[in-house]
Amino acid sequence: MTITTLQFLGATRSVTGSSFLLQHGSSRILIDCGLVQGSYEANARNRLPFSFDPSTLDAVVLSHAHLDHTGLTPRLMAEGFHGRIVTTWITKDLLSILWNDYVRVQQSDARASRRRVPPSPLYSEREVEAALGHCEGHPYEKVVTLSPSCRVRFLDAGHILGSSIVEVWIDDGKREKKLVFSGDLGHRDKPIVRDPTVVHDADALILESTYGDRNHKSKADTFSELGRVIAETLAAGGTVLMPVYAIGRSQDVLYVINQLTLHGVLDRPRVFLDSPMAIRAAEIYSKHVEVFDEEAVGLMRNPPKNPRAPLVQFTDSPASSRALARMNGVIILAGSGMCEGGRIQDHLARHLDDPRSCVIFTGYQVEGTLGRRLVDGTSPVRVKGKLMPVKAKIHTINGLSAHADQSGLLEWVGGFHDPKPQTFLVHGEWQKMTVLAAALQERYGIKAMMPTWQESVIV
Repeated sequence: MTITTLQFLGATRSVTGSSFLLQHGSSRILIDCGLVQGSYEANARNRLPFSFDPSTLDAVVLSHAHLDHTGLTPRLMAEGFHGRIVTTWITKDLLSILWNDYVRVQQSDARASRRRVPPSPLYSEREVEAALGHCEGHPYEKVVTLSPSCRVRFLDAGHILGSSIVEVWIDDGKREKKLVFSGDLGHRDKPIVRDPTVVHDADALILESTYGDRNHKSKADTFSELGRVIAETLAAGGTVLMPVYAIGRSQDVLYVINQLTLHGVLDRPRVFLDSPMAIRAAEIYSKHVEVFDEEAVGLMRNPPKNPRAPLVQFTDSPASSRALARMNGVIILAGSGMCEGGRIQDHLARHLDDPRSCVIFTGYQVEGTLGRRLVDGTSPVRVKGKLMPVKAKIHTINGLSAHADQSGLLEWVGGFHDPKPQTFLVHGEWQKMTVLAAALQERYGIKAMMPTWQESVIV
């Protein structure tokens, strides 16, 4: 009998850098190939040599279009990879803007670097073009053969459009083993996307744990809190800054702001989406209505009359972004979601010392990022090379997170038939993992393992 091994190459006791190497005989499949994000030390991990020979991979399977799951994939091309990159159709469309935007970010960072020899980009447009040339898009539910002993299928993860739970079947000639990679699971009733698909059987489960230690507020409480914070800030003449991820979160937030105007909480607020990447992502979203949830489809087909509708404006050019930085009394959505670059830094430099203004975080802030320092109450903070006192109000609205909370994760795991699968926790900070592990033990008798970086296990 051929042994199947799984090596954990990222997102181990940390939130980013998702990457898992599955080996069975001569078959080698990489599940995700993500960037490590956060501190300087974390970013240095992205430049380490791969712990495997990329030329020996049969395929790379990508769960969804976020950098912490896919951002190192083009680097494989420069190191000899020539296999298949398999994902969903929608993710394939989104990867084109995601990877090309990251190339521009790297180039911009190099120009702005104060170091005598700025860091070289991890990859260029050439590697992005090569990676996109190897990409295959597949629909949900279709079984795809990767090698004589390995098949995969994508199920809707409800995280962002095109996000997937990855089912993997390994045939050793005597029996078939099934592994399930949760990817990033969304929570129920999230705007636009459908709820995560329930899976009923697996031999091994690789489960995210980003919010493994807490529950989000209800949808009603979340909308109420967000509406109150925005209304109070605008009434005081301040500016609302919302650092957003270009793919997923920016579309969700625009949707929620529109809902707040429909319910009379806000009245014709001026909203600026200051992210060229988010604008292009919105265009791709509009082409894939077939995977929207029923509520979003209904609103698109029969839009209600809304005299209080937000006045939404896309700011694509650098000049329009600079002009926006001088405005007050508006809502600005800009990347990056963790404030580690992008146009949000220009707006923070303009408004962070204004006590009338506020910064609203709607996504997880990784340790070591500017966003995490703001959430933790650090003041002053360094923005664009300058120390700034934090006088603006800082709010965290976790109910808009694209990740399932503890209750959502436990409910989803409950969908597996007994005996429950061998379970490995990834994509979470150590403290949060331990809380989730205890909850899994108490509710289902699951003794979840929390692998370390580069640890290999037999599955």
